Amino acid sequence: MVAEAMKKRAPTDRGRAPIYRGRAPIYRAATFRSRDSVGALIGLTRKALLETFDRELAPLGLNTAQALVLKFLVDERAGTAAEVCKHLSHDPGAMTRLIDKLETIGLVRRVRGRDDRRSAPLAITARGRQVHADMTRVQVDMLNRALRGFSGAEARALEGLLKRVLDNLTGG
Repeated sequence: MVAEAMKKRAPTDRGRAPIYRGRAPIYRAATFRSRDSVGALIGLTRKALLETFDRELAPLGLNTAQALVLKFLVDERAGTAAEVCKHLSHDPGAMTRLIDKLETIGLVRRVRGRDDRRSAPLAITARGRQVHADMTRVQVDMLNRALRGFSGAEARALEGLLKRVLDNLTGG
């Protein structure tokens, strides 16, 4: 099954190394060092960003998962717990509990009328909008520190490269 998937993703030229968009592969199994790979570096960066964001959100009474729910609601990328779950690949039961907590602290409210709490439309409260604004300032400060020493052009180039990696993986 894995071999089949590899054939689909990486066409070969008569048994030689796979060809990716007309270019030779970046990595080779014989010399591959996982800890130095793009995947490992992206993973470690993600972990550091999440840990830092969690620590800096604590004074607001939030964690990263809760902040992401607020972000999706304010940006109108999701309107129900089920939609947020889909975006975050989160367990539905855990998401229901997370939204319960946000509702308890007055940042979101469920628009009642349905039996299933996961499909009830969510609305951000005025307090939730204020916390979102505070959270955005925390996020911007954190990202600016992470990009310390980068020029604006380098930051845009990094964003572009990461978007290309994402597009390669998602077919975007």
